[in-house]
Amino acid sequence: MVVGLVLLFQLAASADTVRLDAPAALARALEASPVLSAARYRAEAAEDRAAQARAWANPHVSVSGENVGQQRAFTGTTGWQGIEGQAVLTTAVPFGPERAGRIRTARAEGSAGAALADQADLDVRAGILASIGGYLTDRALATSAREERATMDRIADALARQADAGRTSRGDAARADLARGMARTALARRQAQLVARAEELARLLGLDPGTPVAVEVGRCLAPPGAAGEGVAEPPAVRLARARVEAARGGVQLARGLQLPDLEPQVGVRRTGGESGLYLGLSTALPFFDRGTRRLAAARADEDAALAELRAAESMQSAALAATRQRLTLLEDAGRAFDAAWFDQADQAVTAAEARFSVGEGTLLELLDSRRARLQALDDYHAWQSEWWAARVDLARLEGRAPDATLLCTDPFRETSR
Repeated sequence: MVVGLVLLFQLAASADTVRLDAPAALARALEASPVLSAARYRAEAAEDRAAQARAWANPHVSVSGENVGQQRAFTGTTGWQGIEGQAVLTTAVPFGPERAGRIRTARAEGSAGAALADQADLDVRAGILASIGGYLTDRALATSAREERATMDRIADALARQADAGRTSRGDAARADLARGMARTALARRQAQLVARAEELARLLGLDPGTPVAVEVGRCLAPPGAAGEGVAEPPAVRLARARVEAARGGVQLARGLQLPDLEPQVGVRRTGGESGLYLGLSTALPFFDRGTRRLAAARADEDAALAELRAAESMQSAALAATRQRLTLLEDAGRAFDAAWFDQADQAVTAAEARFSVGEGTLLELLDSRRARLQALDDYHAWQSEWWAARVDLARLEGRAPDATLLCTDPFRETSR
């Protein structure tokens, strides 16, 4: 009865698990990402501001009336005909490159917003893939730890029974029991790390806390090869270039502000019962503020933006070269993890167990072989995690959107058979 209830509970929990392959998980996490949504909204706002900058300034209308209530006293006429006043339409006409500079700056800010959105997309993708890769690595490590605990339970129980029967020493039984305790501690640590990683992945997927999640990736279809060049300029460089363009727009705007705008006025004026056309022109007189320091500041901003562009291009080139070299080194090292390597890792433990079972090997040799195999598997999963991260970093630096195909397992295992 109790066993049946436990099995039903396990089946229900398994049915509630959200199971996705890596491409579906990436697509779902991108859709659920508030960071990416915010970046896209900011890019949309920058585009709207760029479009708004092209609009001309609204004209002003002013209407005034005089002698209201005292028309007869001032004009000798009663009613509305005795009211004096004017209705004037005033509009600003930019004189110089002020409007062009404002539009140029706004367009550059729109380009910067698009670059920031693309950078956010690359960063969010990289973060999601890193979370998926970390989950897969922690799950594999937890599986190895679980298998090791089960094996140590079996060995420790067998040696305890043999010690009770007098067929082995109490020292070997105690040593095996200590090894079992270490295996249990290692498993608890791995499981706790996996739970934390699964919760983080569930959050990225937009799932409720505590929702079980399982993500799978397939084997690599082909061994790694030379990385291709990016087809687009990386967003970090595009952002620096857009800031240079915005600074140049600021210089153009500063030059335009040195020239005062013209404000022509046209309207109707009524005085003494007669109406006539009203014409006027107003402008600022640059006696005190000639904008020289404003222009100098704009030029300094342009120089700073150019320096930042050179720095961005230099950092981009250096990071790209380092990541390509890092990936090459990792792939060269990873060629050791072929089918023969996995077979040897298993055979080493199998041989040690066989020698121990027939009395030719010691318990220490058996435990050492198991620890060596466990460490070797840990090294393999650590290499795989670093290889995944290098592939994602390279795609991001080349301006390519990292996708789930970058996460695949055993790139050299199948090709070696």
